[in-house]
Amino acid sequence: MAAHTLITGASGLIGAWVERHWPDDAPPLVPVRRADVDLLAPGAAADLVARTTPDQVVHLAWSASGSADYRTSDDNERWVDATLELVEAARAAGTAVWLTGTAVDDTTDAADAYTGSKALLKQQLAPLIEQSAIGWLRPYYVFDEARRRPALVDLATDARERGETLHLRSPDQHHDFVHASDVGRAIAMAVSHGLAGEVPIGSGRLRSVADLVTRVGAPWSADPVDHDPPPTHSGETADTTRLAAVGWAPTRTEEFFTHG
Repeated sequence: MAAHTLITGASGLIGAWVERHWPDDAPPLVPVRRADVDLLAPGAAADLVARTTPDQVVHLAWSASGSADYRTSDDNERWVDATLELVEAARAAGTAVWLTGTAVDDTTDAADAYTGSKALLKQQLAPLIEQSAIGWLRPYYVFDEARRRPALVDLATDARERGETLHLRSPDQHHDFVHASDVGRAIAMAVSHGLAGEVPIGSGRLRSVADLVTRVGAPWSADPVDHDPPPTHSGETADTTRLAAVGWAPTRTEEFFTHG
């Protein structure tokens, strides 16, 4: 097969945007979807690399964040094994590989299986990440209003459509929200420019939960019941210096928060 880049999770929230933003002059993408290969089957990842002989691998596949149980699913642990298998096969073949972490992948006391598995994977691959032997793409709080993701956006959209008020547990909690389109473009640029090691992806600024919901167009009020804060990253921004150096900026994110 001619020079190409293998992308797993191609139909996912971020993968779909990577495909849209992929440069015309880069090795073409060959998408791998769950209907094509069950990467959780032992040996499947290594076999995929051996059969397709890609020049690059962009591994985005994981338990889908749109699924209600993605944070607690047993598949999270299986994805760690499958990803390590994929990395080993790719490196043995001399193939460059990029993986996706999250803004909470450095958590030491993970509150759920998703966070714990991402943290474990990063720990296992830390020497390769630190040596820039692989790419570790690290999106912050990803959203996409058109696909109603994550759950907060879905709830806000539903409230807007019903003409109801959304009760927010933590309206004043701040996150580095970044649109999935910007994340997809960041990944495409990181890979095409060969940015290995850790690559944080975010807007570089904090915005409140209330601001996001307001921009979706939903009326909201603070939930009067006291809740423990959700186990998510808050108050942290991505250092996008490396991406900015290759011409990336979070344009879609800024448009959303400016115009709604």
